Amino acid sequence: MIKTLLLVLLVVATFTTSNADVLNCQQITQLAQQYFSGSTVVDMICISYYESSWNTEAYNPSSASGLWQILAEHCQDLCSNVCSSPSDLFDPNVNAACASAVFNAQGLNAWTTWSSGDCSNWSTCGSTGSSTNGGSASSASSASSTNSGTSASSSASSSASSSASSSASSSASSSGTGSETGTGTGTGTGTGSNSNNI
Repeated sequence: MIKTLLLVLLVVATFTTSNADVLNCQQITQLAQQYFSGSTVVDMICISYYESSWNTEAYNPSSASGLWQILAEHCQDLCSNVCSSPSDLFDPNVNAACASAVFNAQGLNAWTTWSSGDCSNWSTCGSTGSSTNGGSASSASSASSTNSGTSASSSASSSASSSASSSASSSASSSGTGSETGTGTGTGTGTGSNSNNI
C-alpha cells in the first residue's frame, strides 16, 4: 500500500514538474509546425532558441515570457483569444499561438533576435536525420548521411552537421526532398559541419 502511494506521488510529481520544461529539437519542431508553415517554421525555431533556449518558463523582467518571449500586454490585444493572463504564456501552446499572432501582425522583426541577425546562419535544428559515422545530422529537411569523413556539403536549402573520429573530404548531393547522401574516407581525428543558408 505504501509502495503504491509512493509510486502515485512520484508520477504526480513528475507530471507537475514537467510543465517547466526545456524542449529538445524534436519537441520544438513539432510545436512550431503546428503554428507556422514553410520556412517560417525554421525561423521560429531559431528565434525561440535565442529568446528562451527552448525553456517554457523563461521570463524577462520586461514581462516577456515563455518560449518566444511574448510580452504580457499581448494577452490583452493580439493574443486575447488564447491568453487571458500573462501566466498563460508559460504554456507552450499558448505561447506558440501568441507568437503566431505576433508574427502575423508584426513579422519576424518583432523579435530582436531576428532583426539583429542571430538567425542568419542558423543550422542547428530543422529536423533530425541520421549519420552512420557515429555523429548526428540535422537539417531543414530530413537528412541521412553515410560519411566516414568529417564534412559533407549540400546543394539543397538544408543543412547537416556531423562529427566523427576521422578526417577526410566528402561530398553530398540533395534531391528536392532534401535527402542527402555522402561518402568519404580518411584517417585522423577531427570534426566538421555542413551549413547552408536557410
